[in-house]
Amino acid sequence: MKLGINARRLAGQRLGIGRYIEYLLRYWNKTASSCDSFHLYLQKPLVHNDLHLSEAFKVQILQPGLTGFLWENFVLPREAKESDVLFCPSYTMPLAYRGRCVVATHSVNEVQSGTHPWWYRFTYTPWYRLSAQKADRVIVPSQSTKSDLQRTYGIPADKIDVVPEGADDAFRPVEDQALLRQTRERYFGSDRPYILFVGKLSERRNIPILMAAFSRVKKRHRIPHGLLLVGPNHLGLPLAQLAKDLDIQDSFVQTDGKFGTHQEIVPIYSAADLYVYPSSYDGFSLTLVEAMACGLPVITTNRAAIAEIAAGHAMQVDEPTVDALSEAIARVLLDHELKEDLRAKSLKRARSFRLEDTARRTLEILRQVARD
Repeated sequence: MKLGINARRLAGQRLGIGRYIEYLLRYWNKTASSCDSFHLYLQKPLVHNDLHLSEAFKVQILQPGLTGFLWENFVLPREAKESDVLFCPSYTMPLAYRGRCVVATHSVNEVQSGTHPWWYRFTYTPWYRLSAQKADRVIVPSQSTKSDLQRTYGIPADKIDVVPEGADDAFRPVEDQALLRQTRERYFGSDRPYILFVGKLSERRNIPILMAAFSRVKKRHRIPHGLLLVGPNHLGLPLAQLAKDLDIQDSFVQTDGKFGTHQEIVPIYSAADLYVYPSSYDGFSLTLVEAMACGLPVITTNRAAIAEIAAGHAMQVDEPTVDALSEAIARVLLDHELKEDLRAKSLKRARSFRLEDTARRTLEILRQVARD
């Protein structure tokens, strides 16, 4: 099978989808048949050429670079036309492509009001909808996303495959106490406990509400904790001013989370006391799965796919409000028995979301489409 892959999201900082592609490739590199060949099509050279792929993987930088839309629709189809199947792991496919194609749709964010600007429905939504309609198969990470895809884009159920995403085996509790202490000192200057959030600081992640809830718990219960946000502030939220207004500037740190390899974040998870993910909507959350795999007690919402992942193995709030989050944070941090119970539940639940399952099932679908 000649598998073409739109791998342009591998270049630059690898956030959710970039890591999703990276993880799939690492697994396929170990398990692919000798009859398989993988052609990775990129718009730009890799910043971190750390994949160490075998000769079965051919990396091709397609020129001219152009913008994402133009490159995908006018440059990519020319090179990918000989593929038995083209895998497009980031919502979209070349709309004029005539070969077999599988698209991965990770969420349908526009079903939740306030998650995107008004123009999103006139730009990305039509492109995502047409891609899902045109593809031979659509891979989604949750039942929630499948329902959203059927209802919002009109995609028939028998065309959609649910393949939950999973954490790499590197994500497990770190037992090295010296490393954990060094991690806490690196971000806060001292060995102080902290509450953690990992991910892009998107509007739907309710970061200002999380900061306000943290401030309230600090003032009411005098906890020694800091609040660490790991992820790019791509919306330009006024974090410094918010921290000052909430009087938490000496307990608050935000970093863009640029690492040589994503596995470097494992000690950051393990060194935390609590993981809080106050998202209003997600089609899936890989960082939530990673936090659980590292044995963190979790507070999150009872919304969409987040509820599927947590499934009674985390403390869940119905609405991400300051009142609900501050009450939940205080309960977990002040109740040692509850905290340890949530740790055990996280580890148990994380076993249901493993990378090898994601990669194996995805490759099975691609092979099936190529055969059909």
